[in-house]
Amino acid sequence: MTNRIRKSGVTKRDFLKLTLGASVAASVPGLIAAPAIGAGLKKVRVGHGIAVIDPSVAPWDSAGATGGFWQEEGLDVEVTGFQGSALAYQALAHGDIDIAYGGTPDLMRLKEEGAPVKVVASVYDWNHNFPAVLESSPIKSIEDFRGKKIGLQSVTGAPIVFLDVLLKAHGMTRKDIAAAISVGTGAPAIQALQNGQVDVLEEWEGQYVLMESEFGVKLRKFNKDPILTKNSFVQGASTRDDLIKNDPKLVLGFLRGVAKGIILSDANPAAAARGHYEQFPRSLATNVPREEAIRKSAGTIAQNVGISIGSAKARRWGIVSGEQVDSTRDVFREADILKKSLPWQDFYDPQFLKEANNFNMDEVIKKAKSMT
Repeated sequence: MTNRIRKSGVTKRDFLKLTLGASVAASVPGLIAAPAIGAGLKKVRVGHGIAVIDPSVAPWDSAGATGGFWQEEGLDVEVTGFQGSALAYQALAHGDIDIAYGGTPDLMRLKEEGAPVKVVASVYDWNHNFPAVLESSPIKSIEDFRGKKIGLQSVTGAPIVFLDVLLKAHGMTRKDIAAAISVGTGAPAIQALQNGQVDVLEEWEGQYVLMESEFGVKLRKFNKDPILTKNSFVQGASTRDDLIKNDPKLVLGFLRGVAKGIILSDANPAAAARGHYEQFPRSLATNVPREEAIRKSAGTIAQNVGISIGSAKARRWGIVSGEQVDSTRDVFREADILKKSLPWQDFYDPQFLKEANNFNMDEVIKKAKSMT
């Protein structure tokens, strides 16, 4: 796998093309993506700022297709992984994709530069970015991070931003840690933690759920720090201003499919896992029998969907207040991540969410439970 940043997604070569505005679809023939679903559907290109589209993100990335919900909206959704949200948002701004899932810090920085992009749904109900160590680690507090090596998927994107925010809240900067090291996700990240290459991981809830439920790793999580818990506008489903204006049906249909997919994943996580592997077969471990992988991934999905299911069941998925957006912006300003205090309306447009949450939930649940 020479000259590759990761096993699937954007290579170094592709990054250079992205920065020049070249088409992702044309330049990356080997990306992990859902297959075409059928003729007559409108293609929607989605980028997610994670290296591999693993089963932990099935509720948002594949369940919409598993349940046929995006197809009902006339959409053929193709999801591609990126090495961090910054790359996904750059591709969005350049017009190479239509929707991007990624951390709001990178979107807010792009907005400061004048990029025509906005969050149209806040994906998670709480902040999913936080550090963790092995349960056996002597590290017991954030202050113990001083002089330690911290591993991340990459040294760009939301996790490292929240690491900076967390360190600053505890009187430190990155100069006080030994190093911030790119270790990827999943098995490589676990190996780096277990063999001492890093002392701490700074990833996100879905990855930790995957590590614990499918790899049996025991972790001590630092997810209750006030500087993290008070900010919930941290992960967005975003699009460009021109799509909001010129193709609102596409944006609404995509979001409604996601909302239904969250409900399906909660009602039948095994079906969500099976559908995910059908769409993303390369995310299936080669040394694990398929049915065992589905069983383990169902457990991962059942746990990780919790980060969105509360708002989805309340018909408020994606919705946050302007005050929540402003609060998150102010935290980033205080950490010197942002330079301006733009109004929340520059970052977030919730106009589609009332209708996106308006569907027959009982029918979705019934359909989910009928699936094998």
